[in-house]
Amino acid sequence: MAPSRDAPDSGLTWRMLATAVLVALVYAAAVLPAFLAGPVWGAVAAVVAVAVAVLSARAADRLALYAMDARLVASDEEPELHAVVDRLCMSSGLPKPRLAVSALDMPNAFAAGSGPGSAVVCVTDGLRARLEPAELAAVLAHEIAHVANRDVLVTAIASFPGMCAGLFLGWWTGLITGRGRYGAGRAAALLAGVVLLPLGVAAAVLFAAGTLVGLALSRHRELCADSTGAVLTGRPGDLASALGKVTEVIRDASREDLRALRPVSGLCVVAVRGGGVETLLSSHPPLERRTERLSAISWRLESGG
Repeated sequence: MAPSRDAPDSGLTWRMLATAVLVALVYAAAVLPAFLAGPVWGAVAAVVAVAVAVLSARAADRLALYAMDARLVASDEEPELHAVVDRLCMSSGLPKPRLAVSALDMPNAFAAGSGPGSAVVCVTDGLRARLEPAELAAVLAHEIAHVANRDVLVTAIASFPGMCAGLFLGWWTGLITGRGRYGAGRAAALLAGVVLLPLGVAAAVLFAAGTLVGLALSRHRELCADSTGAVLTGRPGDLASALGKVTEVIRDASREDLRALRPVSGLCVVAVRGGGVETLLSSHPPLERRTERLSAISWRLESGG
């Protein structure tokens, strides 16, 4: 059967729609300069943007596993882990994702892949050591919900314009500062940077907008995955408990310990960074917001709503 979902949240739905509109505006701003140069250049820019976004999404799983020094595990290596995922996939009707394990002691988990047929779910040894079996199953259900919702593909598409703007911004600032250039070459680079100043400013605005939109989308997708995963197990309290344990360890961890998770922080069930500014500059909702939502789902399930 299809994955179970909780009752529709109109507020979350409207926020997702608003974010989708912002993503569309960011893409329009990214390709507009090319269209101003001519319809052919605009069409080429649009095709290249879509192609690179798709390629980025398809390579995301391999890059994430590499960053975490994780390895794929077969059912005979990790029978208990595979058994949990088997049960969740039977309940959701989804194809079983590949499973990977990272030897990191920091507790966390993530899902990557462009869709259910190519997905991978990874957990760290630190997560398995600190969670009870029911809590681990809740975290895995959360990650499988990401797979069902194609969150990695959506995130890659949303973040692509900002990524391109960031690359251009880095190249343009290199012209302005004359980095790595001397003499006449430095002067020519500075002149080119001044000529391209309007594009540099536009890239800075696009980069900031793309980053904020991508983070907003990520926060909404985390709430969706919390909801879907909690209903999938029927035990929202287990996920809330797991999130609390992981957050506590991350808050007390050293910078050296956190550095290993930062490349995939946006994909993790709990972000490496989240304290301080927990609104615009966070990829995950605050723990209090997530546990509040999970408590509401638990109440609905218990009341038969």
